[in-house]
Amino acid sequence: MGGNIMKKAIKLFAALCIAGSLLGCKSKPSTSVTTESSQQTEKALNIMFVVTGNLGGGTNNDDVNLALSDYTKKYGGNLDTYECNMDTSVYENTLMQAAQTGNYDLIVTGFGTMAEPLANTAKAYPDQKFMIFDTAIDYSNGQNSNIISVQVKQNQGAFLAGALAALVTQSNIENTNPEKVIGFVGAMESTAIQDCLIGYIEGAKYVDNSVKVIYSFVGNHKDSALTKEIALTQNQNGADVIYGVSQSDLAVADAALENNFYAICSDADDAKTISATSEDTAKHILTSVIKNYYSMVYPIVEEIGAGTAQFGTHKAISYAEGGVYLADNQYYQDIVNDDIKEKFEKIIEDVKNDKVKIDTAYGVSVDEIKSIISKASDN
Repeated sequence: MGGNIMKKAIKLFAALCIAGSLLGCKSKPSTSVTTESSQQTEKALNIMFVVTGNLGGGTNNDDVNLALSDYTKKYGGNLDTYECNMDTSVYENTLMQAAQTGNYDLIVTGFGTMAEPLANTAKAYPDQKFMIFDTAIDYSNGQNSNIISVQVKQNQGAFLAGALAALVTQSNIENTNPEKVIGFVGAMESTAIQDCLIGYIEGAKYVDNSVKVIYSFVGNHKDSALTKEIALTQNQNGADVIYGVSQSDLAVADAALENNFYAICSDADDAKTISATSEDTAKHILTSVIKNYYSMVYPIVEEIGAGTAQFGTHKAISYAEGGVYLADNQYYQDIVNDDIKEKFEKIIEDVKNDKVKIDTAYGVSVDEIKSIISKASDN
């Protein structure tokens, strides 16, 4: 290990120790803060949340932090957090140092960029329990038996987005054109975003197989300018509804305002959020596909506390279970006519009742993913 890396590791370890001292997490509590029963005392957990980015500002990590905080308030224990500020070079060191302390019943982290660092840490500390959200882990051949992973069925949410986009593009409502073309702008070709693309394509084809889906990838989450440029190009090629799956998804909404088409955003109700500063932009956001991170995490932590969780397995929370949903706000209500709403509600019921098969990018080969995505241009 180079000198600079070693210095960084020492600083991180010191920070973790300081955090543990300040928050009183150097030893496990002997009683639960609720003290209602001995069973609840047994459920008390000391938890470390290793945050890929930052807390604050209403992010997905804030929803997870709230779930973990609510758990410790109800059942006892303590919650520590460490913010990595999106610095991938410290992910593994931070996890390793948290595990090394031996202070935590559970170490929690999230997203696909943490999958490899977590797997390496879990191998080094086989007695430590870990949880990772919003991604899947490889459990083949008995590996990662001390990790439990959980995500929502985002392909179901994307399927509904694709179905709604197809219904809108073939309608004659304002800001649509005669062409049956919709678009998709993803941050990168990760498994998670390909999972959304697959769902989006299949949702559109479920409505009308002749609807064409144009898709592109930016290469990262941060390039708003390129995201907007791609969305504008897709619109020039006929797409009048474009789904942005990126931290820069509002750039798709900016493009929609500029060229008078509709955006579908992701992870938050962006129309509601941006309406305070740009009502006109909000009027061009058809809906948002929102993952419920609280519902993704809290039930699993309860299982862990109760001793019923099966480590070495993956959990998937469905649309019917509240894992993912589409924003139904005043802008959606104003944009979409009654005919589309009625047809869309029937499709929602089909998804809720598992009447439709939706493919996924998880657990399949690259060739299988390519084969499914190739349907985007099929008529």
